Amino acid sequence: MSGKRISTIFVFCVLLIFLAGCALPYMTPPAEYSATEPPTITPPVPGTAIPATPTQEAFAREITVENAAQLSAAQIVPASNVASITWAKDSLSFGIITQNSDASGNQVFSAVILDAKTLSTNAFFNAPSGRIAAISPDGKSAAVISADMTTMDIYDLSDGNRDIVSITPGYLLNNVTFSPNGKLFAVSSNDSWLVSLHSMPDGSEVKTLTGFETAAPIYDAGFKGSNDAIAWHARATIQTQTISSGKMGGATSSEDFMDQFSLSADGKLLAGASMSTVNGNYIPTVTLWNASSGSEVRILVMTQPVTCLAFSADGKMLALGTGNDIQVYEVSNGNLLATLSGHSGLPMAVAFSPDGYSLASAGQDNQIILWQVWQ
Repeated sequence: MSGKRISTIFVFCVLLIFLAGCALPYMTPPAEYSATEPPTITPPVPGTAIPATPTQEAFAREITVENAAQLSAAQIVPASNVASITWAKDSLSFGIITQNSDASGNQVFSAVILDAKTLSTNAFFNAPSGRIAAISPDGKSAAVISADMTTMDIYDLSDGNRDIVSITPGYLLNNVTFSPNGKLFAVSSNDSWLVSLHSMPDGSEVKTLTGFETAAPIYDAGFKGSNDAIAWHARATIQTQTISSGKMGGATSSEDFMDQFSLSADGKLLAGASMSTVNGNYIPTVTLWNASSGSEVRILVMTQPVTCLAFSADGKMLALGTGNDIQVYEVSNGNLLATLSGHSGLPMAVAFSPDGYSLASAGQDNQIILWQVWQ
């Protein structure tokens, strides 16, 4: 056999081996490998991104009235029993509060700070006792009310979960809320109509607010979306109060209890969900009021009860959970802009990012979904 023919056969064999190697199947991780942990009381782990388009040039756009219908799920992660969502002022992260049970059946409250781009965990904190009432808008602090409701503590999540503020006011505590700019926190009394305002991060008292009167017990009082106003809530009544002047706004009232309500960032509009009689039918509704006068602006008629709601930072949109969906409405005219289907359980928390580029929701299906407009 000639040397030239032998050389040709050798090259051909090498080529076959190379092609066979290219066709080798991809080796998947072994069965015991897992990229995620069960969504119990452990912090959520990164989910799988769902890009709006397969091109690398896709990017998120600011959510507006004009493009809200294009919102889609950009990220999904597991998280069990989420009670609230609080965005950081810079929109780079958001905090969630979860309530779960340990192996002994004890209630465990956790605060988790998630990266807004990847939804990976930046910080994690289990309350030593009691319940976590709020996460500060810088994502660095969590307020905890003791189990006996006599003491509140603020823990620094950026410094080893160190206890930096402890207040025992001498009355039973109702709630603790942070102002959206993070400069103040409000402590409400369960014994009387009183809210004390404290500065961050030292916790010194700067002002006490009173003036709300009702025959019903106070269900809630504190910051609810505006820096210069608190909202007093008792059953079917909500009344705002301007912090700088102490002036009370007009009281709003509904036919039934308002479990969900929110105040626009400028403090001008109040939204509350309840059952109402419309054209002779007793149905779920969301009512918008002028927060200053208490006069009704408009009613949004719903087909199912509303489980959570929140204004956009510019006050032009209102997002709410109803059924298993998130719906987005235009505030100026009440038009439905988008219905977002992705949860398989009731949404329990919803919040727009301050920069307007994201909308986060958490549901009873133990999922957090980050909604964005992609182009």
